[in-house]
Amino acid sequence: MEEQTPVEAPSVEETATQPVENFVDGSGNFSEDFLQSLPDDLGGHSILQKYNNPIDLIKGSINAQSLAGKKAEEFWTSDDESIVAQRNEIMGVPSSVDDYEINLSEAPEDSISEEVIDNFKELAHSLGMPVKTAQAIIDWEIANVKSDIEGEEEFYQQELDESEGVLREQWKGDTFDYNLAKVSEAMDYLELSDLKDNPKFANDPDFIMAIFNKIVPLIDSDDIIAERKTENYATISDSLADLEKRMFDYQGSTSGHEYQRMVQERKALLEKIV
Repeated sequence: MEEQTPVEAPSVEETATQPVENFVDGSGNFSEDFLQSLPDDLGGHSILQKYNNPIDLIKGSINAQSLAGKKAEEFWTSDDESIVAQRNEIMGVPSSVDDYEINLSEAPEDSISEEVIDNFKELAHSLGMPVKTAQAIIDWEIANVKSDIEGEEEFYQQELDESEGVLREQWKGDTFDYNLAKVSEAMDYLELSDLKDNPKFANDPDFIMAIFNKIVPLIDSDDIIAERKTENYATISDSLADLEKRMFDYQGSTSGHEYQRMVQERKALLEKIV
């Protein structure tokens, strides 16, 4: 005997789509044949008892849609405290300003103050801003700050490289490091050490050459310079320890101008100890 392949019964969807000759009767209501052709969950639905003809069903659907839209508008625009609370819960808006937990772990150190964050939280809460949206705005600002810092560091490094290139043209070979150390020493003597961190002067080869040509010869053999080279060992050691700690805790790029300045400063302190 040949094995019979079972034939699957038509699905509910297939049954529902089979054509019905007349889906309304002579009164314009849904015909019994049409209602019986529907799946059980549709044919027995209460809406067909309320709207027993196509026209009333369409009108009822339009009315229900309009009513739903009106209720939705009332919900999203209401000033009622209980509705506002429900709305905020749905949207993820905290109940108070203090409930905004802003993550600043990716922000560069001291780039965004606590005062700015506190003011932003006040604004976010007054606008009904969800926590996720508030954090997204802060993340966007952090990305901009990082981009600006990187751009400044690249620009500073470019200026530094250009300045160094000009000076190396004037000071060949080993004289570059020696002459630069003399300039640094002269600026310390003149109490102009802060200018070493100022890109306007530190990256200006004309300024550096002026110090070397005009100031260094005047004070290079001065007894005061000799005295300054014999600074207290303990003081130098303390300065070195403090500097190394700042270098260890530094969060920025080690190729940036600030970190490289600390490297040069450490080198100078080590030379004094030796």
